[in-house]
Amino acid sequence: MHGTLLPKSASKAFPTEWALTWYEALLLLGSGALAVVLHERFSFALGLPGYHGMEWMALLILGRSFSRFRGAGTLASLGAAGMSMLPVGGASTDPFIWLIYLLPGPVIDAAFRFFPRYVNKIWFLMLLGGLAHVTKPVIRLLITVFSGWSFGSFRFGVVYPIASHLLYGLIGGLFGALIVLTVRRFSPKPNQTPD
Repeated sequence: MHGTLLPKSASKAFPTEWALTWYEALLLLGSGALAVVLHERFSFALGLPGYHGMEWMALLILGRSFSRFRGAGTLASLGAAGMSMLPVGGASTDPFIWLIYLLPGPVIDAAFRFFPRYVNKIWFLMLLGGLAHVTKPVIRLLITVFSGWSFGSFRFGVVYPIASHLLYGLIGGLFGALIVLTVRRFSPKPNQTPD
């Protein structure tokens, strides 16, 4: 492995980046909802802010990397934001949770749009996962500054949660990138028939 993902096998002659099938939309929305379910179902008081970024960023990177839809990350984030507003999604303890789930997807979509030459690089997807996940403590910090609402993740200061979210986002981005690499490496090429 040389750190580069294989190119997508989709033909350039086939549709635009705004084409979206109903089942792809459902998968993207469902991946976001799944991230919230995993967060709520396996939420342990470990004192490690942001550790759920591992699965959340991996799901976002997977959804955006495998989809030709330009807004795939945003759609997955919409699924997470919608699920988070349900009673099982954490809205009862944090009224801003929907916003926190909403922001990483557009960040990932913007990076795919403005840096297309790097989207097949493992290091880029890993870094992107980290930066997208850092939106969580940053938006919480802004909410605290402007509204006075306090979050427990800042009880040890600001640097620790930002660093922790960055680290777990990097790990999630790496997981997602490695899965993308593995799937693309073993999928048949456009003019190759499977054995």
